[in-house]
Amino acid sequence: MPVVRKRAFGILAAVAALLFLILGASAARADDADTARELFTQGNTFFDLGQFDKAIDAWQRGYQLKNDPGFLYNIGQAYRTMGDPEKAIFFYKRYLINAPKAKNRAEVEQKIEALQKQVDEKQPPAAPPPATGPAEAPAATTPPPVATAPATPPPAAPGEPAAVAPAEAPARAAGLVRRMDLGLGLGFDTWSSGLRAHASPSFALTLDGGYTFGNPAARVRFRLGLLFGYTFLKETSETDGFVSFLVDPTVIVRASAKIHVSADVGLGSVTITGLKPTSTLLIVPRSNQMLVVNGAGVSRPVVRLGLRGDYELLPMLSAFVWPAVASSPQSGNFYATLTRVEVLFGATYRF
Repeated sequence: MPVVRKRAFGILAAVAALLFLILGASAARADDADTARELFTQGNTFFDLGQFDKAIDAWQRGYQLKNDPGFLYNIGQAYRTMGDPEKAIFFYKRYLINAPKAKNRAEVEQKIEALQKQVDEKQPPAAPPPATGPAEAPAATTPPPVATAPATPPPAAPGEPAAVAPAEAPARAAGLVRRMDLGLGLGFDTWSSGLRAHASPSFALTLDGGYTFGNPAARVRFRLGLLFGYTFLKETSETDGFVSFLVDPTVIVRASAKIHVSADVGLGSVTITGLKPTSTLLIVPRSNQMLVVNGAGVSRPVVRLGLRGDYELLPMLSAFVWPAVASSPQSGNFYATLTRVEVLFGATYRF
């Protein structure tokens, strides 16, 4: 039994470590995306207030966190408004390089062309060749035109079609919020304690459904779910079935736009069917003692601790991996505390 227990908990520890690594990396990316989104909005506000230097600074810091071409476009807009055509041209060109299929490409190219004319007009005229004859009085000439700042263009990000948010906003339209879900998981169970003999891993199935509370854009939300589970224990002469019904409160953490990590505590009962007096789940009776069991079903309380990772494939569909430990205390004629370690893989549909 110690070998089986170590192997089962080793599997759980490895899966949990992998999930925590994914969570850490995803959380860091999510923090950068959130900060970039805030800087994008700050830059828009500064632009609307005419504080163009601050707007440029906010957008530059945002671009360092999230390389979204919309930042480059807005910086070009700000420099164009400030009357700095050279820098405006630079950032417009960088925008087109990073967004080669931009819908407003023709418009940006026209702006670059107009700004280039302004730059050419600012260039001083070439010096005349040195006179070879006697010096003459300089003829009256018309002074070169003075370059003026361009007219203030329309606002940058809010009014321009190419200025897009640096990351997809997690909040959905009110009519598309999906709070209810149904999931199906398939996997295996290993028996780490509670048996008098060795048992091989067995098939496991879980059906779960729930309702999620809170703002979809929030980092942390709460879900109240119900869980049905089935597995079995194959013995020498019989098969014991395990049917679980649990209430499953869950805390969900949004690690990124597509990755969610959750921790759940399932509370309920497990009904064991097919028990016989010779079952490895039960104590060995004394010579003068006869065990009486109800093979139709013996119910026991169960606590299930799970750590789950979900990856969103579509707005309504996600795939998950779900390791968990389920434990029922020792009571009556049962041999010991029964502990199962399970790993499930499946999909969830939200509606």
